[in-house]
Amino acid sequence: MYQALVDFKYWTFIAQICNLLIQMLLFKKFLFKPVKAVIEKRRAEVGELYSQAEEARTTAEHDKAEYSKKLLEANEEASQIVRSANERAGRQGDEILREAQEKAQQLLKKADEDIAQERVRAMNEIKNDISQMAVDIASKVVEKEIDASEHKTLIDGFIAQVGDRS
Repeated sequence: MYQALVDFKYWTFIAQICNLLIQMLLFKKFLFKPVKAVIEKRRAEVGELYSQAEEARTTAEHDKAEYSKKLLEANEEASQIVRSANERAGRQGDEILREAQEKAQQLLKKADEDIAQERVRAMNEIKNDISQMAVDIASKVVEKEIDASEHKTLIDGFIAQVGDRS
C-alpha cells in the first residue's frame, strides 16, 4: 500500500514529459507570443512617447531660448525708445525754455521802450504845462503893476493852480 505512492512507471513519466512539452508549446504559441507582442507594442509606444517628449522638451527649450532672446531685444528696444523720448523731451523742454526766455526778453524790452516813451510824453506834458504857466504868469505880470502883497497872492494862486492840474 505504501509502495504505490513511490512507484515509478516509465510510460507515465514519458506521458507527463510529453504533456509538459505540449503545454509549453501551447503556452508559447498562444500565451507567450501574444503577451510578448503586447509587451513589445507597449515598449514601442513608450519609446515613441519618450522620443516625442524629448522632441517636445528640445522644442520647448529652443522656444524658451528664442522667447528669452526676443524678450531681451524687446526690453532693449523699449529702453532705447524711452531714452529717445527722454532726449526729445529734453530738447523740446530746452527749446520751450529758450523761447520763453526770448519772449520774456522781448516783453521786458517792449516794457522798457513803453516806459521810456511814457517818460518822454510825461516830460513833454510837464514842459507844456510849465510853459503854459510861465505864459500865464507873464501875462498877469504884464497886465498890472504889482506890489509885494499882490506878488504873494499871485504866487499862492499859481501854486494852487499847479496843485490842481497835477
